[in-house]
Amino acid sequence: MDLENIRGYYKDKIKAHGTGAEGMDWKNEDTQYLRFEMLAKYINFENNPSILDVGCGSSEFLNFCQNNKLSCQYQGIDVVEEMVNESNNRFGEGTAILGDLNSIDEDLEFDYSIVSGTFNLKLEQTEEDWKDFFYGNLTKMFKISKKGIVFNCMTQHVDWKYDRLFYPNLSDLTSFIVKNLSRDFIIDHSYDLYEMTVYVSK
Repeated sequence: MDLENIRGYYKDKIKAHGTGAEGMDWKNEDTQYLRFEMLAKYINFENNPSILDVGCGSSEFLNFCQNNKLSCQYQGIDVVEEMVNESNNRFGEGTAILGDLNSIDEDLEFDYSIVSGTFNLKLEQTEEDWKDFFYGNLTKMFKISKKGIVFNCMTQHVDWKYDRLFYPNLSDLTSFIVKNLSRDFIIDHSYDLYEMTVYVSK
């Protein structure tokens, strides 16, 4: 998958809005943090878990954890250099690395892999190509995660759809999870955004 168009899209957002919520293509910080609350809901923070944040942006999830006294060993990864630099400037060198899941050593393991928003923006990619990318990344995340993966994605139950966004079919998604990952999963459609949070447990 060529992610150059995605990279360019976010670079333009950062130029226009900086590295806050709008620069990450969120409506505002309130909705960004609601998504973080939903992700954190399915993570057991009792024993300082290791977390890989795929498409970490400026690592605002780490800031959310610190603000809420949720201890974790955090590693971010993103394809946009400006986001990686911002993460490392904020939280220390090595907080985030430049790349995608293919950049992660297959021998590395994390307790959890998480995604917030990364799978939503397909731009001009075809539905089928993005679907392959989406499911391929879920497979890689699950492989390197010891406890589970947590991610959000758009729901098809919306008032309107944008061509640039990806709306996975819920039946296809659950079938994929059961067939390829685990029968132990939760789909949380209970919060006031046009999306869902999915937890798949090992």
